[in-house]
Amino acid sequence: MLHKFSVKNFRNFTDWLTFDLSSQQYEFNAHTVLDGSVAHGIIYGPNGSGKSNLGLAMVDPVLHLLDSPSHLNTLDSNYLNGRAGVKIAEFKFDFCFDGVEVNYAYGKQSRTQMIYEHLTIDGEKVLHIDRRKSPNACIDLQGAESLKTNIGNSDISLLKYVRSNAILDEAPTNKLLGKLLAFIDGMVFFRSLDYTRTGEYVGKNIGVKRLSQSIIDGGALKDFEQFLNEAGITCSLVVDASHNGEKNIYFDFGHTKLEFGLVASTGTLSLGIFYFWWLRFKNQDVTFAYIDEFDAFYHHTLATNIVDKITRTHCQTLMTTHNTGIMSNDLLRPDCYFVLDKTIKPITALTGKELRKAHNLEKIYKGLSS
Repeated sequence: MLHKFSVKNFRNFTDWLTFDLSSQQYEFNAHTVLDGSVAHGIIYGPNGSGKSNLGLAMVDPVLHLLDSPSHLNTLDSNYLNGRAGVKIAEFKFDFCFDGVEVNYAYGKQSRTQMIYEHLTIDGEKVLHIDRRKSPNACIDLQGAESLKTNIGNSDISLLKYVRSNAILDEAPTNKLLGKLLAFIDGMVFFRSLDYTRTGEYVGKNIGVKRLSQSIIDGGALKDFEQFLNEAGITCSLVVDASHNGEKNIYFDFGHTKLEFGLVASTGTLSLGIFYFWWLRFKNQDVTFAYIDEFDAFYHHTLATNIVDKITRTHCQTLMTTHNTGIMSNDLLRPDCYFVLDKTIKPITALTGKELRKAHNLEKIYKGLSS
């Protein structure tokens, strides 16, 4: 699980921004934290504060560790911070697996060009390279002794190089490395503001372009129908072939069938995108999800229900929103609500009060913002 994250010179982040996900001592809603870290959190902040960019930064490792990951096209032209003299974006990740710290830090010139990279497991540095000084890498992992350590002109990730070319044994350090890689494999950023297909996302290429394809192939049509009905969208769904022969989901009105993607409202399409990812949450294909503006098209009650649903999953999740109506101890806890505005801190750090379950967090936040 991710415990702490820092970023510098990536998009709108100039100086180091550190996001500490350490949990605090609250006895209620214990399912929202795990192993001393916030497992499910919600991030608030003014427009332009960097909420979307924070999510893109937090899932950045997938861009250089996975083969052909899905990514936003803007990351190719708008990766580094725009101020003069900036040459690399820098990232630091502090993970905890089985009670052991795993620290991963690197600097990149672009989405794919690695400049330096360090990996430390339980206090021992196991991978290191800094191409600004030398093309020679240090690799201290059992099973990787035969790998060439002179990387030459290659700007590939050293971690990916080891993963692709070494057969590591079952040493404890290597097992923790495997947990790190599995966690990164399952990291995803997504939002439903582009509701045409599967929304905009960064993560493993899942090979699916249409919502209906995923739901139909997974045999989840009736579950999707129930999900929509529970969300207040009374409907009956069927599968039929469209004019081009592709199978699609249709609203069944008895004498008439209308294609879901053509007639569903913006909010319903947004729910469809969430359900698309929800299937992956349930299958534990996702380890970390950053859901940007998750409730942009939702009614307040529906947003509350979605948060409750997400907090019952096994993956670590962070959601951004402007909806203060869901800032409640009935859903999460004070240490799970964060405010991003030049720095990012839990609401507990922004007030001198000792926040308890009975406090109205929305009222406190609005008081801080006024």
